[in-house]
Amino acid sequence: MVEWTWTGTHEGEFEGIAPTGREVEIRGMTKAVIADGKIQEERGYYDLQDFLAQLGIADE
Repeated sequence: MVEWTWTGTHEGEFEGIAPTGREVEIRGMTKAVIADGKIQEERGYYDLQDFLAQLGIADE
């Protein structure tokens, strides 16, 4: 399990959303299941609503 912070500027199309030029900072967590030294499963979680709000296309 790892917590992470991703930062960037929305300069390209994302899931059909035209570039906004806004800076975003998203925090999340990724869970990985490892067996015999290999990743068996990996899942990432973050708050999509917070991300969209930072882009200015959803209510906070």
